[in-house]
Amino acid sequence: MKIVLDTLGGDLGYKEHVAGAIEALKLKEDFSVILVGIKEELEAELALYSYDKSRIEVVGCTETITCEDAPMEAIRKKKDSSVVVAYKLLKEQEDCSALVSTGSTGAVLAGGIFKLGRIKGLSRPSLGPLIPTLRGGKVMLTDSGANVDCKPINLVQFAIMASSYMKNVCGIENPRVALLSNGTEDAKGCELTKEVFKLLSNTPNINFVGNMEAREIVSGNYDVVVADGFHGNIALKGLEGGAKVVTTLLKEGIKSSFMAKIGYLFMKKLIGGMKEKIDFNKIGGAVFMGLEKIVIKAHGASDRDCITKCIMQATEAVDKGVVEAIKQGISQLDLKDE
Repeated sequence: MKIVLDTLGGDLGYKEHVAGAIEALKLKEDFSVILVGIKEELEAELALYSYDKSRIEVVGCTETITCEDAPMEAIRKKKDSSVVVAYKLLKEQEDCSALVSTGSTGAVLAGGIFKLGRIKGLSRPSLGPLIPTLRGGKVMLTDSGANVDCKPINLVQFAIMASSYMKNVCGIENPRVALLSNGTEDAKGCELTKEVFKLLSNTPNINFVGNMEAREIVSGNYDVVVADGFHGNIALKGLEGGAKVVTTLLKEGIKSSFMAKIGYLFMKKLIGGMKEKIDFNKIGGAVFMGLEKIVIKAHGASDRDCITKCIMQATEAVDKGVVEAIKQGISQLDLKDE
């Protein structure tokens, strides 16, 4: 198994990718990593480390797709960009099983669809980040931004894919699936969610538990939250903003007085544990589900620890046969994209 790691486009630079990849190799033996980026820089950085040289390969490129680039145009024109080169490896080499990228989300999504390809019978892939819950578990929110405008069948397929991931990778036997809405009552929601509610209620092999409100996403009462990409992205950004507010207020409060600083010394372990719980990056990247191979979109600000986590997340998804499980679930769905 080879994991392709796109080292360009992230906020912290290629050095964090190299360090994260080398650390990942220490945690698991039966895989190797292909680093895609500026060859001279990567080779110079690798020379600073002691590692099994048979397990890391460097593939060079000359271009980077930035967040300012129009994703589709960049994928088409920047043929020697790290994203395009990474997808070429993933597409053409059978033993390349997964891609991890911190680059432009739009470019990663566009490249996945047009360079790698969707699973047969799937109308649209979806992006599903894993979010830490108050009970110490994980919940997947999908779609979180890949598909702004959706049809009912799209959300049903999102539910099937996310359930397959949570069952096979996270070990949840019967994942609880909820539909993001503006109330918990069955009749709540817009026309889209009302139709999706009916479909999910009658979809076999889905443990649909009904509507839920955004404030309950991290409650631990659900394993999968389904939404169209527009509302899912708003909910995700709201959670990220809330977590940032909490950590900022804590820092300001601790600095506000001498007594607060003394109190912090007694509560340092507790506060550290709380920060770990609400740090999205400690749990891995967002899974781009519905493609022919595993793609993990890591946060642009991922440090080496997060890169390591995302690589291990990718290997686990491959080992657990997530793509095949999704294919099976989609093939059993008796709905057409009209």
